[in-house]
Amino acid sequence: NGLQLVLTYTDVTDLNEVNFVAASAFAVSSAGNEDISVSSVVVLGKTVTLTLSRYVHGGETVKLSYTKPATSNKGIQDVAGNDAASLTDQAVSNLVRDTMAPVLRNNATVRGDLLELTYADASDLDAVKTAAASAFVVSSAGNEAISVSGVFVSGKTVTLVLDRDVAGGETVTLSYTRPPTGDEVIQDAAGNDAASFTNQAVANLVPDVTAPVLG
Repeated sequence: NGLQLVLTYTDVTDLNEVNFVAASAFAVSSAGNEDISVSSVVVLGKTVTLTLSRYVHGGETVKLSYTKPATSNKGIQDVAGNDAASLTDQAVSNLVRDTMAPVLRNNATVRGDLLELTYADASDLDAVKTAAASAFVVSSAGNEAISVSGVFVSGKTVTLVLDRDVAGGETVTLSYTRPPTGDEVIQDAAGNDAASFTNQAVANLVPDVTAPVLG
């Protein structure tokens, strides 16, 4: 919960509160998110509390590993001297509610008739409740109009299917208007809505193979 990661053990007796348990014996991971290190360890009763180097956000999938030290009296053990076993990628229950909205990363990309937006968020986007094609406006100054015919969500990516291929050399921009009500919005699995944006630059990945034509 936040900065605190708590392990609770079952044992006839309490854990040994005198033994030194090094923070380096633990590894905390959160796939796709900022690294987490352990700054301190406190043993009390049957619990071991790790203080983390940063707050864990709602929606993060956290795992914990513990390597039992080879030296005696240097790890987690009960008052009778029995060592707790090592752990590898133990699932951690995240008690922090996800209140962070997905944030659009700098560059959307387009290749042919597929335009992709990638979001940064602790959890994946909702692949069922998502924005309608009409919420998006794709423009290319001086070129044929582009409309959106379909919207697909997978992981942290939103893919728009365009009604025509984008040609190499086209300068494309994208706008998204979040509907004021309803669930037809870009949102994460916790229901946090992504913000609207206007005239977002789109990186055109189609090579320009059209020769200049004399007017």
